[in-house]
Formats: sequence, structure tokens, C-alpha cells
Amino acid sequence: MNPRLAVFAAVAAFALSVLPAFAAPPKPAPQPAALPSYESLDSNGDGVVTLPEVTVRAPELAKRIVHCDADRDRRLSREEYAACKPAPPPPHAG
Repeated sequence: MNPRLAVFAAVAAFALSVLPAFAAPPKPAPQPAALPSYESLDSNGDGVVTLPEVTVRAPELAKRIVHCDADRDRRLSREEYAACKPAPPPPHAG
């Protein structure tokens, strides 16, 4: 084997072996934003949060918490809301 080729191959192998050490660390998964208080979503002050109220107050939140309405009455009880873990937003294309 040509000595220059052997040196080039050795340098290339070394460079490829240390390259991952210089790669950017993986980005952490985005965490859903914390839910606003129950009271802040009750726009008419009647003590009950309805999905239409959430849609008017925070449309992006309504899409994330519609699954929390366990009994499907289009109202979120304090218990349903307290137990709600917002669904993560859909991944961005790109």
C-alpha cells in the first residue's frame, strides 16, 4: 500500500471516529405549555368552563385539551381540568 494513502486513510478514520463528539447534542422534546388557571378560562364567571369558552379565550389550547372532557358534555369540571395533561402540539413539518 502506498504510504501516503495509508496515512490519509488513518487520518480519515480518526476524523470520522471523533466527529460524533463535535456533533450538536440532540434537542430535548418540546414540553407543552402549562395550562392556565381554571378561573381564567371561565369567561362568563359562572364557575363552569365550557369548551366554547376555551375556544374563544385560547383557541390553540382548545385543540390540545378537547380530549380532557371525559364525559363528552362539552364542559370541563374542575376534576377533568386538574387531571388534564395537554396533548403535545403536532410536530412542525420542515
